[in-house]
Amino acid sequence: MTSARFLLAALLAAAVFGCGDDAPKSQPQILSVDDFRRELVGMPLCGVAKAGEFAGKLTCTVHLADGTAIVAGSGLLARGIWDTDGKGICRRDAVEPADRRRCVVYERLGTNRYRNSDGVEFCIGPCP
Repeated sequence: MTSARFLLAALLAAAVFGCGDDAPKSQPQILSVDDFRRELVGMPLCGVAKAGEFAGKLTCTVHLADGTAIVAGSGLLARGIWDTDGKGICRRDAVEPADRRRCVVYERLGTNRYRNSDGVEFCIGPCP
């Protein structure tokens, strides 16, 4: 199985299971860029946005080590580019210019549970 097919299979499996809302809340811990790279690069991050273009839709994002990102779920499959501004993780659509990137900070909520500064809570899929 090619890595692209494996990645898509992982994304779809994660989307099917979704994130549970019954996980206990703990004191959030802000992730450094190094923590993000160590813990979350290559992992399907699945959650439901409360606002914006994907509000109410389950999506999974995988940030790949080569600086690309894949977003899948709710009838969506898109590629993007990610990098860092030194404090947060910045993303943009692959066809947008670099000045259109949006940067967010991530925090750890508990085991395999995270939230970004846009207020989207997610987990590493597949989620309970």
